Amino acid sequence: MSRKTVDAGEETPRTGQEPDVENNAPEESVTVEDNDALDDATTMEGEEFGEEPEEKSEGYISPMELLIQAQAKAEEYRNDYLRALADMKNLRQRTEREIQQARQFAIEAFAKDLLQVADNLERALSAIPASDDPVSVAVTDGVRMVASGLENTLKKHGVTRIQAMNAPFDPNLHQAVMQVEDPTVEPDRVVRELQSGYLLNQRLLRPSMVGISQGGSRNGNS
Repeated sequence: MSRKTVDAGEETPRTGQEPDVENNAPEESVTVEDNDALDDATTMEGEEFGEEPEEKSEGYISPMELLIQAQAKAEEYRNDYLRALADMKNLRQRTEREIQQARQFAIEAFAKDLLQVADNLERALSAIPASDDPVSVAVTDGVRMVASGLENTLKKHGVTRIQAMNAPFDPNLHQAVMQVEDPTVEPDRVVRELQSGYLLNQRLLRPSMVGISQGGSRNGNS
């Protein structure tokens, strides 16, 4: 049997497709030690690029906690501002009331002094006897004009006379100095006015000195 010589440069004919060594290579298994090494390498790589580690250092505050603290502080400042605003408003209103009261009642002492002049003029008018004498009439008219002018001036500045006659007794306006028996008048009515009372801007300046009726039913008369 003769043998055919195969030159080195000639390729040996393939009867079939040769197996792919790379594709059919057995897969290498990864052990737990390899995973740990991979994690360590990833962590070292993250630290190298400045990434924060997963574990938080002591005293670390998250951005959400910082936001909550900032909101609470802002609410506290807002409440302080609203409280200060309300205090300023109350102070302004109280100051305005005090200024208004000071203007209304600044002449209280002066008005009380003028009331003595008004009392003297009333006494003068009641003391002048009724007469047809021209001189007496002229004097009476002059005193009456002065008393009327003084009353108008007082009224212009908030001083008004208390109308006491025949009014029910009011301890806030009247000062009872006597009782008068009068069965025709119901009890506790003002039947005499000994001295006129006055108000200053609706506040009592001087009470009226009055006599009040006792009433016929109190003395037991039949």
